[in-house]
Amino acid sequence: MRFHFDPTPEQRAALEAQLARLRQPAAALELLAAILPAGLTPASAVCTLQSAHSDRFVVQVTVCSHDGAERGYALKAYSDDFGERVWAHAQRLAPHLAPRLHRPCLPIHHVPQERVLVFDWVEGRTLSKIVDGRKPELLRHAAALAADLHRVPIVPEQLTTPQMLVEETRARCDNLRPVWPGTADMVEPLLAELQAVVPHLDSTDPAPIHGDMAAGQFLWTGDGLVLLDWDMFGFADPAYDAGHFVAQLERRCTLDPTLPPEAGRWPGCFRDAYLAAMPRVSSRNVSFYRALTLLRKTYTVCRRQPAEGPHQAVRLAARARAALEDVRRQ
Repeated sequence: MRFHFDPTPEQRAALEAQLARLRQPAAALELLAAILPAGLTPASAVCTLQSAHSDRFVVQVTVCSHDGAERGYALKAYSDDFGERVWAHAQRLAPHLAPRLHRPCLPIHHVPQERVLVFDWVEGRTLSKIVDGRKPELLRHAAALAADLHRVPIVPEQLTTPQMLVEETRARCDNLRPVWPGTADMVEPLLAELQAVVPHLDSTDPAPIHGDMAAGQFLWTGDGLVLLDWDMFGFADPAYDAGHFVAQLERRCTLDPTLPPEAGRWPGCFRDAYLAAMPRVSSRNVSFYRALTLLRKTYTVCRRQPAEGPHQAVRLAARARAALEDVRRQ
């Protein structure tokens, strides 16, 4: 798993220049020329920036033909060669994942010299934004899609161990101390308890994982769910993906007062559906990774909201403590 990447100043500058270029229709069409369907003669293109970070960006390109037909693509560019790893992983995954309504969105083309992956553009609404009566059933579909991924019999990279994940979480939480020392003091005993649990986790068969599985990574098209974003793919205990998804739902339910009363049942809905589909995955380990993710997010909320974040961190730490109690009980 690639937890974090800091591009050099030169890489940042090159990425910014590439973004400026690929926002121009002529450059985008030139990049896409090799994969446009036969018979689609582009008359124009519309390029729309969807996201930009220091190490990557995504531009939506809508290609318009002379007869009014349109075809949409997403261009995802990286500041380094990580896209090659994502492309290779997607190529290995694809033969094992039959086309279904609920499916992963994998890249369809790689342009190595541009460090760009090309995806079909998918219109839809993220699962995180759906908060009505459709949510429980969609969460069950998301759990089934996660299970499909975890059954794929490939080894995409070296194993990411529970200890490595705990160390990454501690490193993240160490960033609290310079600015929010009180929050760091609150989190420290929970990190120690998390570390103490590692030798006692249930043994499990590792699997290819998404690495950043959450409701915001699933897109509802109106017909099916599509799983996006493979930038944290890895090989680990599949309970990590499940625990991460549940913790992200739990974080939302804990901090968002606008959710309906039944939202409190959403984390259990996903968890129960996933464990029913994957009975060999340890429910105890899922609780462990819930706690780990919630502790990691104490830093996230402080960084994003410096004033309110420490108060939110208290609530997330309480949920992490409850998850660790679940680990002890199982």
